[in-house]
Amino acid sequence: MSNKPKHIYEFGPFRLDAGEHLLLHDGVVVPLTPKALDLLLVLVERHGHLQEKEALFKTVWPDTIVEESNLTSHISAIRKALGEGGNGDRFIETVPRRGYRFVAEVREATPVLMRPPGAALVEAAMEPALPANVTSQASRAGRWTLPISLLSLGLALGLFVVAAILVPLIDTLQLGMGVPVFSTVIPLIVFDSCP
Repeated sequence: MSNKPKHIYEFGPFRLDAGEHLLLHDGVVVPLTPKALDLLLVLVERHGHLQEKEALFKTVWPDTIVEESNLTSHISAIRKALGEGGNGDRFIETVPRRGYRFVAEVREATPVLMRPPGAALVEAAMEPALPANVTSQASRAGRWTLPISLLSLGLALGLFVVAAILVPLIDTLQLGMGVPVFSTVIPLIVFDSCP
C-alpha cells in the first residue's frame, strides 16, 4: 500500500488521510491502531465492493499468519471509532463467512497538486499541533530508545566500577584483620617405612 499515491477520503463527518495515516472526525483525531487504519483504508478505497477475508489478510497483514478473530476485533474497533449504530449511521457491512463491505458514500478530496518550494514547512508551522496524547507509533518507540540505552550503559558502568573498587577493598580488609583470604587444609598422612 505504501507505493500507491496518498489520498484523502471523506465520508459522513469523517476524513481519512492516507498520507498522514490519520482518521479525523470533524477535524479531531480519532485514535485507531495502525493496522486498524490500514484495514479501514482498504475498505474505504474499495467502497461498495465486497472485500473477501483472505484478500484483507493478504493486503493488511501480507507476511503474517493472522487468525480471523484478529480481523474481527479490528473491524469492531473501527466500528466503535466510527460510532456505528449509535445514531443510525452504518459504514461497514458484514457479509457472513465471506468478508466486509464499506457501504457509506465516499468522496475523494482533491489533493493540492502544485506547491511552491518550502510551502510544506510554512503550512506545518501554521497548522495547530496535534493533541499531546496523539503521536505516531514510530515516535513513541523512538522516544524511549536513547534514554533506555543510556540507562543500561550507566548501570553496566556503575556495576563495573563498584566491582573494581569493592573486590580489592574486601581483600585488603581481610588481610589487615589477619583473616586468611584462602585457606586450604591438606591432610597429611605419615607412613613409617621402618621394618
